Amino acid sequence: MVIIRPLNKFKTFKYDAAPFFFFIDVFPADYSNRNKPNLINLINTIKTNPIIPLPMRIDRVFNGERSILIRPKEPISFSVKEDLTAIINPAPFLRMGFEKLLYFTEVRSREKFLLSLSSEMALKWWKYTRFLYGNLPSLEEDFSAFLRAYLHTIVRAKILEEDPIKAAKNYCQLIADVCEKRIEQNVILAEVKEKQENLKMYKIKEVTYYKKFKKQHQTQYHPELIDIEIYDLTQKGFLNFEGDRIKNMKEMDTKVIKYIPLLIYDDLLECMLHNLKRLENGDNDILDPSLLFEKNIIITYQSKDFEKINKDKFTWWSSFENIDLDLIVRTILKIEEDFASSFELEVLR
Repeated sequence: MVIIRPLNKFKTFKYDAAPFFFFIDVFPADYSNRNKPNLINLINTIKTNPIIPLPMRIDRVFNGERSILIRPKEPISFSVKEDLTAIINPAPFLRMGFEKLLYFTEVRSREKFLLSLSSEMALKWWKYTRFLYGNLPSLEEDFSAFLRAYLHTIVRAKILEEDPIKAAKNYCQLIADVCEKRIEQNVILAEVKEKQENLKMYKIKEVTYYKKFKKQHQTQYHPELIDIEIYDLTQKGFLNFEGDRIKNMKEMDTKVIKYIPLLIYDDLLECMLHNLKRLENGDNDILDPSLLFEKNIIITYQSKDFEKINKDKFTWWSSFENIDLDLIVRTILKIEEDFASSFELEVLR
């Protein structure tokens, strides 16, 4: 008799497009499960990496299922002083973000299934994900604004040698304000089949119930599912010239699935409010942006030179084929092997 064992996978939903992008945090990764030293060793390895996936789609990576990378429409730059402009370099930015995503996938999968992330699943996820485009105008606009805010506050303060704590507060407040405004206005722009429509992110429902024989009233917020039009560019690739790109996409067959935008803004707002509370309480263990300069993620140009550079090399409209996820997975496994070896030696002493 053949016994069929259930697959160890995270639960996912077919209707969920699973869009995600990255923001830059001001504090090191905070991981509370301190009774598993091998996992803490992994987290400590990337503690200085400030690029955080949002949402943290570890389920899709571990399962080898596609998700949607949010793609800013234009290169992200900002004038940090009169004669100096900073710009985000997409490929190394994403590579460092994927590193954080894969490390956290390893941590969660070890906790839940006692299994490690495999290169096969990570590469399968990336193969499906890197050629997909989801038309998400509001999220594209807001995540671009979040990265520009980092350049305007944290990077500017670093270059001008201004107070980094004040800059961190300004940065977190700017992001919190955008998220709060989106949630309060309860509007998100959807664009499907060339038709734009403003939709509500949640419905409000007043509920009456009885508790200990007393009538109680409660306001409930129910997140709405919003459509995304998905383009699969596997065959035709990413065309740089905008006119050809638009024409090409109009001729493509697309698929419409859904996502829950409220959860994205709510999670980011919670993170920023937590950061602001820590900063107000005197926590000054903030991450220095120097690492992002060293990794070629943030590049500065004299303003006169910036006007002359080819901006195409900073486009997000790419399959990013040079990002090596297999190397990241192998690095994770090497860290765990080294820890296991050192632990065995410690036990033998």
